Amino acid sequence: MTLPVFKIGEYEIRGGILAPMAGYTDIAFRSLCREFGAGLTVTEMVSVRGLVHGNVTTKTLMRVAEAESPSCVQIFGNDPDDFARVAPLINCDIIDINMGCPMPKITGNGDGAALMKDPELAGKIVAAIKNATDKPVTVKMRLGYRMGEPTAAELVDSVVRAGAAAVAIHGRFAEQRYSGKSDTAEIKRIAENSSVPIILNGDLESVCIEPPFSAAMIGRAALHDPALFSGDTVRSDPFDTAERHLDLLSKYFDERYTVFQVRKFFVHYFKGVRGGKALRDAVNSATNVRQVRNALDIARAAMYNN
Repeated sequence: MTLPVFKIGEYEIRGGILAPMAGYTDIAFRSLCREFGAGLTVTEMVSVRGLVHGNVTTKTLMRVAEAESPSCVQIFGNDPDDFARVAPLINCDIIDINMGCPMPKITGNGDGAALMKDPELAGKIVAAIKNATDKPVTVKMRLGYRMGEPTAAELVDSVVRAGAAAVAIHGRFAEQRYSGKSDTAEIKRIAENSSVPIILNGDLESVCIEPPFSAAMIGRAALHDPALFSGDTVRSDPFDTAERHLDLLSKYFDERYTVFQVRKFFVHYFKGVRGGKALRDAVNSATNVRQVRNALDIARAAMYNN
């Protein structure tokens, strides 16, 4: 297997794709994954309603780094008019539409995976964006909404006819959320008959991929080791990764947010690492970046000097 190379519109994508994950894929983590070789990084999902109403938080979520070229912002909603209004205002290269989030607070409003129940509306949303901007549009979806009722093929057909340049498919139904195992059989069938790149998502731990899939979209596995985007099977040094991530968080965010984020990520970086629990305990009680750095230095010394 080799690292994928494919195109989304005019943009050539080399390597795996970082999946959008609420609470995790902020500008700092995306920058880190780019440094390790991610070919595309996608923002946390941003509400089109929030953008319409000028919500400050949504604008923060859309920040992209210079290294994110091409850049991709993911948006969600269910009103084609809202999508048309905000599309020209989004400062990115590629616009991705979330049609796969299974969480009730999202689907309950008719957003995310709820759109899998209405392929016609899904197509209208893509068309609305295409009519409002010349940016390539991609879609992230699931196998379907209800267990055993796959609608992905119908949805892919609808959004591609409307102008979608690529589609990422997670191999679970929305009702499963993240339980059970991801099923790639139906996605493979869709990819074999698709005129646009089909990106595989769900339970993947490597960015190396084979046809008919165009690329691998990595989510939770990247939280443990973003170096997997390099295609290397050897795990990176968790201390080096943590320190670089801390640097990037400090660059883009204030101290309070930075400390809050490292607490979440260190759970993943240092899982199974000797002294990891003591380090996490120290970081959980830290109130500033200096204390986090001191905890890292002490844990590194204890691990490598014994």
